[in-house]
Amino acid sequence: MIVDDRLETVLRTNAAGKLAGRTQLRQLIDLVGAVPLSQWSERHASALDRIDSLADALPVEECAAILRGTSHRSAVLVYHFAQSSPRIASAIIASARLPEDDWIALIPRLPTTARGFLRHRTDLGERVRDVLARLGVNDFLLPEPEAEVASNHGPVMPVFRAPEPKPEPAPPSTQGEGVGAIVRRIEAFRRKRAERDAALLLPRADGVAPLLPFGEVHTSVRQPPLSIDLRTNAEGMVVHAGVDPAGMLIGSRLFATDLSAPVHCDEAMAGAFRQRQPIVAGRLAIAGADYVAGQWQADGTPIFSRDSNSFTGYLLRLRRPMALAFAAPSEPQITPEVEADRLRQLLHELRTPINAIQGFAEVIQQQVFGQTPHQYRAMAASIAADAAQMLAGFEEVERLVKLESRAMGIEDGEANAAAIIARMVEQVTPVLTARNVRLDVTMPPEPLTVSLAPDEVERSVWRVLSVIASSVAPGERLAITLEPQPDLARLTITLPASLQRLDDAALFAPDGSASGGSFAASAMLGNGFSLRLARAELEAGGGALRRDEGLLLIGLPTLTGNGPDHTLEADDRDAGRQSFSG
Repeated sequence: MIVDDRLETVLRTNAAGKLAGRTQLRQLIDLVGAVPLSQWSERHASALDRIDSLADALPVEECAAILRGTSHRSAVLVYHFAQSSPRIASAIIASARLPEDDWIALIPRLPTTARGFLRHRTDLGERVRDVLARLGVNDFLLPEPEAEVASNHGPVMPVFRAPEPKPEPAPPSTQGEGVGAIVRRIEAFRRKRAERDAALLLPRADGVAPLLPFGEVHTSVRQPPLSIDLRTNAEGMVVHAGVDPAGMLIGSRLFATDLSAPVHCDEAMAGAFRQRQPIVAGRLAIAGADYVAGQWQADGTPIFSRDSNSFTGYLLRLRRPMALAFAAPSEPQITPEVEADRLRQLLHELRTPINAIQGFAEVIQQQVFGQTPHQYRAMAASIAADAAQMLAGFEEVERLVKLESRAMGIEDGEANAAAIIARMVEQVTPVLTARNVRLDVTMPPEPLTVSLAPDEVERSVWRVLSVIASSVAPGERLAITLEPQPDLARLTITLPASLQRLDDAALFAPDGSASGGSFAASAMLGNGFSLRLARAELEAGGGALRRDEGLLLIGLPTLTGNGPDHTLEADDRDAGRQSFSG
């Protein structure tokens, strides 16, 4: 089996420097430019985002030269770059080799300036020219001269021209796909990216203009200064400030005593200003940007001109009061969303080398490059299996992080919980019977419909059953009961003795020493992690998972339930404590 992962390989490569950026831009244009319209996906949208970042890092002339020199047949690239500067739009249109039908569907959606660049193409068909003419573009280049023209002044020298590359045939498009559908996808992608960039352009509390959206997740706030040097004119207005940016203080009048003024001082400081005396320990209050706002202590010296000895202003130094100067700086708040995003980025960085290790191990195990000793093949197979187990663990960790941070939800639907759970219990029964485990199963005779997708019910319940089956000792007795309750379906499972000895914190704690076998829990983090992930999945779908002494209780929301706010604790209040003990 041959897998084309060239695009993923290029996207995983970090372009360091302009030369690497130019090379990667050409590679991405080649790869994305060959993708048929019917095969465009989110993966190619990510590549388009990388193309934008690489193009923005290059000068316009250099980027246009790369686009002009890289032939492609993608209507998506034409539409995308046609919205950019005129040089970029001209370059992408000049290098496009689109079939006639794609031009006809794309031209009405192009900006007016971009349509005008089509006048310079000589390979457009009559139908395309008719569409352009109806849109007001009709001043095309003159047609090529005849091959042989008689002349009275002697023979005509032949003119050699490079052959124009022929447009490649359009790939077969599936029903409902085409340029219009791709354009709508690109517009939706642009809107999402604009919303993300707008969210990053938040006002900063230190008075500085917001940063450009270069992908910063968390921007630390500047610590306010402990001292600022100022200079005023004869009227007491600040003309120079030793703070960045200086505009936070320049133009302020320091010697007003009105408490409603944004900058005001005490009477002693105002009296020293009127008498042109030195200012010692004056009190100054500033209302403005957080970086300079607050209470200050001012010390200053009056300035007089050397020529006329006239008063020209003050040289001042502002200092924070002692209590504020020695106050402990507040640490930036790290929200759960930021922590979750950091963990997802870490998992992404860990996947990259493990994917490469797994791929090379499979190449050795399958003898892709030639004969390999069986001992090495066995070692490679073991390495590939370990890599797959680690990747599976990373996926479950990422799923738990997304569920707990509300970054994803659980699919709703309709599922017959009785049939699904009965089937899973039937699958685990032979293994438990072989270990002499006595199993008592009680299922409702009629269907029990819950408001979750069947896959979600099976995934969450199977995590719990796998923990129970891997922890039970030979000769133990387990009871599994499913019964309808008001607003939910309640599944009760007896905890094995090895789990009953644990408290709630240890029961749901990650543990890498989980038992193996056919019912091994999470790939790396053990039984406690599987229970915690199952609890997060159930709570995201409006259900619950909790422990009640020697029992494990699972609540699945029914179609007549109260929605996500329903919990097992609410069922305790409604149905009474005896409902859990049977």
